[in-house]
Amino acid sequence: MLLKIISILFFAIFAYADIIKVYATKALEENKTIILQKPLIIYKDFIIQAQKGIVKNDKTAVLEGNVTVFYQNSAIEADKVTVISKNKIFAKNNIIYDRNLDLWFKTKNVSINGDLIKFKKVIFSSCCIDKPDWFIYSKKGSYNKKTKYIKLYNLTLYVHKVPVFYFPFYFNSLDKTRRSGLLRPYFGYSAKEGFLYTQPVYIVLGQRADLEFDPTIRTARGRGLYATFRFVDSPNSYGEIKLGEFIDYDKYFTKYNLANKKHFGYQFLYERNSTVFTNDKLYMDLKYANDVDYFYLNPYNYTFNTSYLIDKTITSKINYINRFNTNYIFGIYAKYFIDTSKLSNEDTIQVLPQINLHKFVTKNSNILNSFDANFYNYYSIPTKYYQFDTLLPISYSKAILNHYLSYKITESFSFASANYYNSQTKPDVFSQLYTSVELYSSLIKKDGYLHIINPSVTFNFNNYNHIQNSNNLLGELKINNSVNLKLFQIFENGNFYLDHSLSQMLYIDSNQKNDLENTLNVKKGNYSLNLQNKYSWDYKRTIYNALTASYSDSNYLLKMTHIYKYDKINTNKIKTITLRFEKSLNQYKRFYTEYSYDLLNRYNKYILLGVKMSKKCWQYDIGFKRNRIPVLKEDGISYRNDYILNFNVYFNPIGGLKQSILLN
Repeated sequence: MLLKIISILFFAIFAYADIIKVYATKALEENKTIILQKPLIIYKDFIIQAQKGIVKNDKTAVLEGNVTVFYQNSAIEADKVTVISKNKIFAKNNIIYDRNLDLWFKTKNVSINGDLIKFKKVIFSSCCIDKPDWFIYSKKGSYNKKTKYIKLYNLTLYVHKVPVFYFPFYFNSLDKTRRSGLLRPYFGYSAKEGFLYTQPVYIVLGQRADLEFDPTIRTARGRGLYATFRFVDSPNSYGEIKLGEFIDYDKYFTKYNLANKKHFGYQFLYERNSTVFTNDKLYMDLKYANDVDYFYLNPYNYTFNTSYLIDKTITSKINYINRFNTNYIFGIYAKYFIDTSKLSNEDTIQVLPQINLHKFVTKNSNILNSFDANFYNYYSIPTKYYQFDTLLPISYSKAILNHYLSYKITESFSFASANYYNSQTKPDVFSQLYTSVELYSSLIKKDGYLHIINPSVTFNFNNYNHIQNSNNLLGELKINNSVNLKLFQIFENGNFYLDHSLSQMLYIDSNQKNDLENTLNVKKGNYSLNLQNKYSWDYKRTIYNALTASYSDSNYLLKMTHIYKYDKINTNKIKTITLRFEKSLNQYKRFYTEYSYDLLNRYNKYILLGVKMSKKCWQYDIGFKRNRIPVLKEDGISYRNDYILNFNVYFNPIGGLKQSILLN
């Protein structure tokens, strides 16, 4: 279509073997030189237009005046362009824009020879061309559009016209396809552990697998090697194997009285749909570590996200489920726990395995029924026992009073049995039959506002129960005569929103009450409030309370979180408060700070200060955090304070730096 339009508006001068075509509004030949007015050159890879130009000896075209070159999704503006052959272009004082990379280049000289672009005195950035936030200056370089490799020599990174980084040579691929090579290194400094350096090595093993080695050194502490093998063995699966070991120097090991000189572990992650049958799934997450430092010393975990250190229990899981028809699902589950605060986990109870058979609720007329059966194998070195339980409920439901009220009657039979392996005692056995009668409704009113309320009351009657609990392996399974009250409601009016739920169990025979559970979410404009509360009538106290109040707009974020927990068994308490404040410095930049304090033990859990900025061409997040970290020593778990400086800078699309520096 473009050629047809051009052929109407312009007239053809000549063609290079019918490959390169030159058009102009006016042409004049003098001494074997054709002088062109508003020339246009077309080739399959590029289009060049200018104010004027000449063609010498039918081989070389020189174009001047507002020259624009469109080349393989790139646009080049230049003072002067010389076309020697069908794929050779030379240009001076250029501005190049590449749509694929979303980058612009300013160069003194540029030459295009096929897929190879060479340039001198180049400035490039992805920010606005007028006053870029950042740009890189290089004396010379080249870019191969086929291989997508870029080479730069003597380059300097400028941020707001301030030089911040110099490097004599830069070589990288802008191709996002997988290939072997060196990945971005991790480096930093710790006053206690010395200079930290990790150089990842990435190896492509094929279309379905790759391997990464992460040799790491901490000059004052020790050195180690971590590795990750990733693979895809089917269109419906993914897996990875991680393992590593870090060895402390004798001096560091002795000085800090550590429990282990070698910190090693592994993780195997695998997920697959349709493993053997059409509707089955397999999920595996197997972990092992001889102490918590294994995770801390992994360079990929050396960031502000230290939640993996706060949770001292390592949990391995295997889940397999098979829905072998529309009504039934079969599952095998296993859990293995490692408490890193213990020197030995011989007495830690493991679940190896749990087997479940579940029948989904089916309805025949107004009759509903389902089924559940579970087998648990509990294992530790000193203790081995099993438990089996099953539940069979059958329900009848119907709406009455013009659907303002509904009722459901359920008859349920449950059975459980447990015993130690190779035990001479009789197994613990429990069985019961109970009836539940539920009255419920769903009411909606809309009159300038919306109010939805769902109240329900359930009466539970224990008709029969039998228990033989000589080993005390079965917990409290008996359904007592009780009344369960529930309320859920939603209220909306303009920019005001509220949802509220309340639940209370009352025991008829003992005149006791279960924990009162209350949840409230309120939002009014920029203000929001979330409350989760549990109140124990037995202890006459709140046993759990989580309150979050916040204000948020385009300029500010104020957030306060208060968490209180009371362990009824061990009478332990947790009481913390966390405050977060964010302020927009402009439409792109925000300052943030967060502070968490243990109100019971009276110590600072962590303090965080930082600033983050996000634009299309670059983003950064720079922060400082003081954090409390657990350490396993000979006499048990202990703690230390870490002071961490974190940099996360990304220049689109060339890459960036993500680095944490431990200051203590």
